[in-house]
Amino acid sequence: MTVFWNSQRSTILIRKTKKTVDFFSNANNTCVMCNNDISGKKDCQETIRRTTQQQEAVAKLIEKLKTQYGEKTENPGYPLEKEKLLLTALRKGDVDEAKKELNEILATLLFFNAGQIKHVQLRAIELVVLISRIDINPVKTGSISMETNDNNLKMIQDAKTSEELIGILHQTVDRAADNISSFRGIPHAAALRKAERFIMENFTRKISLNEIARVAGLSPSYFSTIFKDEMGENLSKYLNRQRVEKASRLLLETDMSLTEIASCCCFEDQSWFSKIFKAYTGISPGKYRNQGGNIVVGNNP
Repeated sequence: MTVFWNSQRSTILIRKTKKTVDFFSNANNTCVMCNNDISGKKDCQETIRRTTQQQEAVAKLIEKLKTQYGEKTENPGYPLEKEKLLLTALRKGDVDEAKKELNEILATLLFFNAGQIKHVQLRAIELVVLISRIDINPVKTGSISMETNDNNLKMIQDAKTSEELIGILHQTVDRAADNISSFRGIPHAAALRKAERFIMENFTRKISLNEIARVAGLSPSYFSTIFKDEMGENLSKYLNRQRVEKASRLLLETDMSLTEIASCCCFEDQSWFSKIFKAYTGISPGKYRNQGGNIVVGNNP
């Protein structure tokens, strides 16, 4: 079902299609294309209401930044701490806190990169990739999860306005929260969540299977088995993936040398770092930095 809504006339036109793949809006005339099946006018109005709230929340935060910094100010860079808080909130299942942090990230990006939609798109792509790493639902097949993630990335690449990006990222957070909620219903979910939190807090140092299994309250051999079954990859690959993603951000956000980044992300040396990084991204760390990160981390070596 596709819904067109004009805020000035407050009229709704419903077309007889089951669902579409995107939605966008602006301050005066809003076009909402609902991603999920819609049963009637009431659901359409609810979708419009949520979309309007998302736009207004980000707009208010941008106004606060204008008051705080004025129209001309030096870009303080990407809010990495807010990103960490967003991912932490999602892992805990706190969708309200996750959306609060998401709105602050979006407001910062849009305010300090006004008129630079391509830059905001690149950041949005990175954020979707990070969220997808914790968007785990073993009940669903991996292909469905991958297809959803690919659709999100394509929608971001095709987005023409900041309003579209806001809506897509909010949808991504909603889906991740739903899947994480489903994940809680599987056996050993609590143990795996404890392990995952421990890994995310400690992956930049050497951590062993025994140490992680002890945190989860399971034997190393059993933990290793259920971890691979439920997460879709073994512990070693999971750790390397987290380290590569951390390294990719440091390559873009800092002037640290490759040797420093390798050490910071717990790679044995620069040579090993380059080998693992290329296995996951397809290019070397140096080339990744020179290209401005114009590649999505996610290959499965």
